[in-house]
Amino acid sequence: MMRLLREPLLHFLILGAALFGLNAVFVGTETKVPQKIVVSAAQIANLEQTFARTWQRQPAPEELKGLVEDYVRDEVYYREGKALELDRDDIVIRRRIRQKMEFFAEDIAAAEPTDSELNAYLAAHPEQFRMEQSVSFRQVFLSSKRGETLDADVQEIAAALSHANGTEGASLGDGLLLGSEFNAVRRSEVVNDFGESFAEELFSSDTNSWQGPFASAFGLHFVFVSERSEGGLPKLAAVREAVAREWANARRVEKLDEFYRALRGRYDVVVETPPAKREARADAAGAVQ
Repeated sequence: MMRLLREPLLHFLILGAALFGLNAVFVGTETKVPQKIVVSAAQIANLEQTFARTWQRQPAPEELKGLVEDYVRDEVYYREGKALELDRDDIVIRRRIRQKMEFFAEDIAAAEPTDSELNAYLAAHPEQFRMEQSVSFRQVFLSSKRGETLDADVQEIAAALSHANGTEGASLGDGLLLGSEFNAVRRSEVVNDFGESFAEELFSSDTNSWQGPFASAFGLHFVFVSERSEGGLPKLAAVREAVAREWANARRVEKLDEFYRALRGRYDVVVETPPAKREARADAAGAVQ
């Protein structure tokens, strides 16, 4: 056996087999892929634009030459990889291709809505655009920390405010981190800051006169409501941007689904049961019998 391993003829045969194998890999693969790679003017312009966006300047000639060569390198590897079917069963590539197909479908769905379409969408989805009640008001706050003097202070300030307008009472009362003046505050914000019972009294109080005091967790509040909006479903002009955004999103989802169902119809999908589950079901069926 050792004499056989030392034979020059055996060494020649092994070397020949290795060379044959390498030739099959490199020469054989080369004949399967396209030999021509065209870098178009549009692709070169895209490379220049991408470089300019990144570096905030145009590429120098040598840099552009390098970009083109790198593009060719990408193309060569891409084609060779596809020829070797390296893209098959690759989850990253599958997701990326799916994403590109969905982008393609979104481009198809892109369209400028008409007012008629937006009005129809607004009418069909009122809850998405209904506006809350809102209120603008000033307050004179009396902290509960005033203790025993609080009742007397309330009487004194109520008397002062009975003849005051909205700005004359601003210097009275105690400071509060939330502030003393509120503009177009939504009801939900009032509830969050002062509580439900305070919001109920505020939104039902008269306007353009000092009212109260209304209680909150902080203390007592005299309020001067200068403006109140009852909310409700607005006109399209007031919410056109939001309606157009939601309409476009709904159309995108709808068209994506249509696009997928059209493609899905081209396939007869067979979902096979894994062997382990198949055996388990068979065992269960046997046990029942």
